[in-house]
Amino acid sequence: MKLNNVLPFGGVRGGLFLLLCLFSCCKGDDSSDSYPNVITEFAMIRTDAEGTMTELTTDDDRTYTISNPQEGYDKNVTYRAVCGYVPDGQTAMLYHATGAYLLRDSTSLASEPDAIKVTSVWQSGRYINMHLSPLTQGGRQYWGYRIDSLRSRTTHISLHHRQNGDPLSYTTTVYASLPVDSLKQVPAGDSLALHIKTFKGEQVWKFKK
Repeated sequence: MKLNNVLPFGGVRGGLFLLLCLFSCCKGDDSSDSYPNVITEFAMIRTDAEGTMTELTTDDDRTYTISNPQEGYDKNVTYRAVCGYVPDGQTAMLYHATGAYLLRDSTSLASEPDAIKVTSVWQSGRYINMHLSPLTQGGRQYWGYRIDSLRSRTTHISLHHRQNGDPLSYTTTVYASLPVDSLKQVPAGDSLALHIKTFKGEQVWKFKK
């Protein structure tokens, strides 16, 4: 399945969006060849006018030309993905990539969020990233963020996750990123408190804009 360009407050069947075949890391039958040092991190992948993935930019603003460009994607768009790649100067060999939700403001749509399992939350560059483990039975779930309040120079935001009637059958993996620059109403240097409703109660992570 190819990477989908995740839209605001969108959903994807089963919450899974895997793309790209894994490329062989071996060279022939020579046992002396070792597995390359693959870096795995969030990045933005851009396509050209032909719908070919040609360039990736990491969250610390390193840009690489993809040495094994991937065809058949939407034209002139940027995807958010967790990428495994091997850099070589100004280029990078792309080994795998898993699509991520680029969260948008769904405050006007948001009802009480449904609980979710959280594996990890962290900030890299201008994004707050989430590795989530929702329960599913292959149904359609929805994702966004909600701006809740501003207190003492801290803006409180919550992940808005809607289970949408999808039964809690088995765990899958979802990656999501909240672009900090989209929070236009939050002054630079102010604090951000991200609230996520989990099955063990609400958890809060704090960051700086």
